Amino acid sequence: MREKVRTVSKQFLTQCVLPAAVMNLFIETLSRCSLWKAVGYLLTSPLIFLYNTLIIAVTLSVTLLVRRRVFAGFLICILWAVIGITDFVLLQFRTTPFTAVDLLMVKSAFSIMGHYLSIFEILLIFAGIALAAAGCVILWRKAPKYGQTIHYTVAVPFCAAAVAAALLFTNVGTHLNLLAVNFGNLADAFHSYGLPYCFMNSLLNTGIDRPDSYSSDLVESIVESLDNSVAYAAPHTEQTEEESGKDESDKASPSDALPSSEESSSLTEDTSAKLPDDSVNIIFLQLESFFDPKLIENIEYSEDPVPFYQYLKEHYTTGYLNVPSIGAGTANTEFEAITGMNLDFFGPGEYPYKTILKQTTAESICYVLKSLGYSTHAIHNNDATFYDRHIVFSQLGFDTFTPIEYMEHIEMTPLGWAKDSVLTEEIEKVLDSTEEADFIYTISVQGHGAYPETAVLEDPEIEIEITQQDSKETYSEEEYYGILYYVNQLHEMDDFLKQLTDMLAEREEPVVLVLYGDHLPGFSFTEEDLKNRSLFQTQYVMWSNFDMEQEYKDLEAYQLYSYVLDRLGMGDGLLMKLHQKFLKAEISEEDYLEKLKVLEYDMLYGDLDCYGGENPHEPTNLVLGVSPIEIDSVTTHTDAEGNVTLLVNGQNFTSFSRIFVNDEELETVSIDSAFLTAEYSELQEGDVITVRQVGKDGSVVGTTEEYVYQE
Repeated sequence: MREKVRTVSKQFLTQCVLPAAVMNLFIETLSRCSLWKAVGYLLTSPLIFLYNTLIIAVTLSVTLLVRRRVFAGFLICILWAVIGITDFVLLQFRTTPFTAVDLLMVKSAFSIMGHYLSIFEILLIFAGIALAAAGCVILWRKAPKYGQTIHYTVAVPFCAAAVAAALLFTNVGTHLNLLAVNFGNLADAFHSYGLPYCFMNSLLNTGIDRPDSYSSDLVESIVESLDNSVAYAAPHTEQTEEESGKDESDKASPSDALPSSEESSSLTEDTSAKLPDDSVNIIFLQLESFFDPKLIENIEYSEDPVPFYQYLKEHYTTGYLNVPSIGAGTANTEFEAITGMNLDFFGPGEYPYKTILKQTTAESICYVLKSLGYSTHAIHNNDATFYDRHIVFSQLGFDTFTPIEYMEHIEMTPLGWAKDSVLTEEIEKVLDSTEEADFIYTISVQGHGAYPETAVLEDPEIEIEITQQDSKETYSEEEYYGILYYVNQLHEMDDFLKQLTDMLAEREEPVVLVLYGDHLPGFSFTEEDLKNRSLFQTQYVMWSNFDMEQEYKDLEAYQLYSYVLDRLGMGDGLLMKLHQKFLKAEISEEDYLEKLKVLEYDMLYGDLDCYGGENPHEPTNLVLGVSPIEIDSVTTHTDAEGNVTLLVNGQNFTSFSRIFVNDEELETVSIDSAFLTAEYSELQEGDVITVRQVGKDGSVVGTTEEYVYQE
């Protein structure tokens, strides 16, 4: 037996531990983009390095139980190498590392791969995959098998002991604060605790852990305390005749000349609002990677890139908005803003759009406003299927969703993203489509990366100059061109904001527009590079076309809609009431976060005690587009050479519309919103014709009713 133990111990060291150490150093080198930084990590955090080596060794320990040890070890090492390489590639385009939830984003990743990688780089990736697959096949056939008897009586307990040691270290490490379970900053966590641990944590730690104090009695007591609280900070007051007759020339208008900061009015702490008698249209505008570029240290601009945004901040309610991500993760800021739920309680790097919201609805601003008679809409100038919004928005209570496949008059950036100017027309369409008040959640895309590393703008309107930097080395030439491109996109987005508010200001119905950035852009900024010293802050503005008192208030993204509805004196909902109590300083932060986690767990994973045991929020019958695509007639035309052209006449066609005959897609030419053509020589009486909206990823996201052809 001693000889068996000695043999297995030697095998574990040579076949598991040593390869694991090499692999750990390899993936940490990729993660830190430097061999010397990886060695520095090994020397400064030896226990963490050994622990991560143990994690990899545990996965390799399976080789002790099989005869094809070389093949099994190679396959496992390939998997770890793929994790390391994927993390390295992702870090070149965003600041958040690779987590397990990214595996659920593979389909979406393929749809935008062309924005980040060149054709050569894409071919290189597929060539690498092909080589790895070929290597596995060759090793399966050629690699030697372990010919001696496998000592299962020792190997199995040995593997179990390795797993137990890893679990024990994890438990001790978390209790001694050597390791963290939940990560406030993913990038920092991966560097502090190692890629293997953080990736495995993201794989196993999903959803919201059941709070230790969770019980039906506790949930009921929380609900009772909220039901007895004051619902609103600002009542929906009627205007007096004198107030309503105020001279319009006294009211700040987005069409006015932009004042200097010295001329702007000071902020007030009065939270009261003078609201119109009618229901207020509420528009949330989430701007891709948008923030004030003047917050970046050591960069000067030929002129202010976002002058209208500065004007809005000077004249309307504003403040910093703490968001859950940086450089990527639009859907997570979106999730917090729509649901009022704190993402910190979920697993590291988790996207609820890809996990729990596939299974259940969630309390949201949509359901709160629908109870008041609102129609609810979403607009996004990108693919309907990205982040599975075409599915998830039903679970969040939206009635309609207008993705890029349903939009006309689209202009593209040099990187192939839709410009935001198209959103003004789409928002106006939604406002005109209903009689009742509307809630519109609009998601922008123009500021999206990856940003270019060469000059792509022939004549940029905004020039930048890098000044002396004390906090870091000067920006590289590649970073300079990326920032130059980004700032000029911000400038165009700023023009869009003025265009949008001009349109809304002319409408007779009252409108509140809440605009904010979803996260910072994916540059290599540190906190010292930003004047506000935070990588997780953007800013918001609450604009209206009627008089409201100005206020400065810093918020979390999950508090935003509760604050807005509170200012308007409307709405209800458990999470909203809890946020309002905290914002009014009626409860401590510790008590607030504890109750928030309990409610979130109960709503999504628990017994629904907060709702009396039954979820009151039913999924909506989500309709794509506010104007349905329709076929009015189908005709054919034969030219002198005998070529037959199919002409489809209808309504609301776009460049994404495709003609299908008997489920066969034809090569379609879009003439305008009323006409599509395609060559087709075999059209016969009784053929079924449809027009379908087909996304860039090939997904069909909408279709007309069937049209039966009659000669």
